[in-house]
Parts: sequence; structure tokens; C-alpha cells
Amino acid sequence: MTNAELTVRLRANVIAFRHLQRERGQLRHLGLPGVDAFCLPAFLGELHFQQAYFTDAGALAQGLPAVEDFYRGQGVPAWRVVVLPGDVDGGRVLGGAGYRPDERVTDAMGLVLAEVQDVPPGIPLEEPETQEDLVALNISAWGSWGGTLEVWNRPPRLPVHTLVAREAGRPLACGFAQDVGDTAGIFMVATAPEARGRGLATEVMRGLLAGARKRGMTASVLQSTPQGLGVYRRLGYRELGSWVSWVYRAR
Repeated sequence: MTNAELTVRLRANVIAFRHLQRERGQLRHLGLPGVDAFCLPAFLGELHFQQAYFTDAGALAQGLPAVEDFYRGQGVPAWRVVVLPGDVDGGRVLGGAGYRPDERVTDAMGLVLAEVQDVPPGIPLEEPETQEDLVALNISAWGSWGGTLEVWNRPPRLPVHTLVAREAGRPLACGFAQDVGDTAGIFMVATAPEARGRGLATEVMRGLLAGARKRGMTASVLQSTPQGLGVYRRLGYRELGSWVSWVYRAR
């Protein structure tokens, strides 16, 4: 499986993750052929929440006017369109429309399960009935973002596969896998600040990958923070190249 194929799978998984947020009343969405744009009106000044994705430059060129109308209609002062590695034509379309690449670069990673050793987790992991521990751990690691994480506690139960590492009953690390086709996307991996450096995130990842194998998945994809790159590399994830955000600032 090539890096380009893994990149396409990651894009599909990220869009599916955004739709989970939308279904819980968090995001607004514009869907066009080959284009998906998401907006979070409660945080209009945060570019991370005002983000669009596209499949090819032709779809982008056709859909861009509607995307811009969508964001302007929500009162968004600036938004991003994500350009995947090597997509020169997409960048050309955006540059011609007044967009500029910003400093934000996403570290995309992918793994073919058949190409890496199946190492089971070395500690017990729990499959919780709710997302409360996962939400609490992510808040402790990254902050609350004004309630944007708490929405994952809302019913119905998320269609994802969550694992939590505990010690003396206390949750210390977590993450979940979301299946799209035969690919497990990894999201919301977090370790309590006081438990970092103990390899707990690695154990959670091993559990998530073992579960993906059991479900018949063939690949796994994720977007890494700088802190997580070493963990994922050691697990066998490839670096797929940078996702660059092109920004338009409305006048």
C-alpha cells in the first residue's frame, strides 16, 4: 500500500471524525461533490474549527465559491482549506483565489498492519461503556476548549472502539479507533500529565492496533502531534508527508 493510498484513507477518516462532531450538534457542514467544509460558529476565530477538505483540484475549483459563501454566511473571519502532499494543482487553485499557506503543518502517518509485528499490549486495558474517562483525560492533556470535548459524552454511544489504561482504578491514558472501510483511524490519544513518560500511550496504541486486526482492518492512519511522533514511529507508522493549510482571510 503506497503512501498516497494511505493518505486518501486518512482524509476519509478525518472527514468521518468531523461528521461525528457534527452529529452531536457541534459543527456545521457544507457537502459538495468532492468537497467537505466544516464550521464551528461558537469559535469563529479559531481556524482549526473552520476547515475544508477536497478530493481533487477540479472539485475544489468548482466548489470554492460555494465554500466561501458558506463561511461568510456563518460570519467566519478566516478559514482553511487542507492541501495534501504533492497536490500542486490544489495549491495553484487556492493561490489564484487569494489563499496563502500558513505555518500550520499536520504530521500525517499511516501503517499497513500486515507489514508490522503484532505486539499485544503489556498491561490490562479497559473497553469503557462511556467516553467520560476519554473526555476527562483529553481535557487534562489539552484543555477544555470551551466544552468542545464534552460533546463526546452525549448519547448515543459513539461508533468507535475506545481503550483506557488504569492504575488503581484511575484512568491514565486512552484513545479510540474509528473504522472507515478497512482502515482504523486513531483519534483522541492522551495521557494524564502526571503519567507521561511511562509508555502508557504506546500500550493503548498496541491495544487499538490489536483490536483493528481482530476486526479485519488492513491499515491504520492518524494525525500526530509533535509529542506523539516518536511513539508512532516506534510502532511502525510511516510519515506520509505534511498536510498544509491554505488560509483565506475575509475582508
